[in-house]
Amino acid sequence: MKKETIWNRDFILLLSTNAFVFISMHMLSTTIAKYATTLQGTAAVAGLIAGAFSITSIVVRPICGNLIDRRKKKTLYLASIFVIFLSMLGYSVSTTNVMLLVFRLLHGVGWGFATTIGMTMATNTAPEGKIGEASSVYGLANVLAMAVAPSLGSYLSENYGYRVMFLAAAVVVACALLCLWLVKDQPVDKGAAKNRGFSLSSLILKEALTPALVILLTGMAYSSVTTFLIIYASGVGIESPSVFFSVYAVAILVVRLNAGRIVDKKGPEWIMVPAGVFFCACLIVLANLQNAPMLYLAAVLMGFGYSANMSTMMAVAFKRTSKAQRGVASSTINIGMDVGTGMGSAVAGVIAGLVGYSRLYLVLIVPVVVATVLFVLDQSSFRKGRGLYAAKTNKGATV
Repeated sequence: MKKETIWNRDFILLLSTNAFVFISMHMLSTTIAKYATTLQGTAAVAGLIAGAFSITSIVVRPICGNLIDRRKKKTLYLASIFVIFLSMLGYSVSTTNVMLLVFRLLHGVGWGFATTIGMTMATNTAPEGKIGEASSVYGLANVLAMAVAPSLGSYLSENYGYRVMFLAAAVVVACALLCLWLVKDQPVDKGAAKNRGFSLSSLILKEALTPALVILLTGMAYSSVTTFLIIYASGVGIESPSVFFSVYAVAILVVRLNAGRIVDKKGPEWIMVPAGVFFCACLIVLANLQNAPMLYLAAVLMGFGYSANMSTMMAVAFKRTSKAQRGVASSTINIGMDVGTGMGSAVAGVIAGLVGYSRLYLVLIVPVVVATVLFVLDQSSFRKGRGLYAAKTNKGATV
């Protein structure tokens, strides 16, 4: 009997596509806020611009989730990445924060479609019993991006200027377009294409609402950490603070190579509950940051505390619905991510301006704790077939 595996030509190409898309995004994650401040923006303005692309992502994701279950996915995916390419070119010519904001919003349109479609296409290439593993491994593209992109973005902007950095990001996006061009398109479920119109149930999947809220809360904390980390660590006197992201990437690699299999075999609680503890520990270390070793410790703790959250919640949502609804499931989870990262950057900028960065990280413990408790309660309801899941047959469920 042939052993089931997630590794096939299309999955590898989609993984590569995702890696290039995330590299381009993370090249900007620690530089876009700094660039906004060079254009005479305050900390609050910088935070708003950093998370602004989440605004348009939130708007387009429900539409995208419906469309990709009814239309050819590859065409939509190519178009979305091309929009990201255009936004990178736009950043390179932006000379005011208003222009920067406009192209950041355009970036959000492409980002909203691309990240929703990519995950759906990737998991569709995997065997049903390997959904958790496929989701987790697919997220490894973010590991590569986190390992090289922030440092690359900082190096290019500091040594060659922001314009060169933005144009380099555009070249990276062009590589994503090339990889995706080689992927085979996926068939559309005829029933979904014919019968599903636009309605609330076709735009938002109720079974994925709580997982999406978990991602919203933890994503809020995560984006708050990454958006202002370089500024905060530099203020403490730490040299080369972008190394944090490389250390974080190593921790992610360890987690992601194992998390998917654990979710498939034992259940998501084996990932999410320990993650909540590690994330809180990370925030406590950052609140008391004094030197580089503490910064690297925080990176390891955040790797174990956040890196598998998105892929785990995505696997949970996919396993709770049919293959024909994975587009809506993906968009629902990603809406949570967008709201969280958008709110995180903007709200954190305001809080940091009021109480400082160290106390900001203590405040961020609250959403992490709430997210962990919500997950535990939701998972218990699902396994027992209560509340939202009362109409489901959940005995023997593996998620």
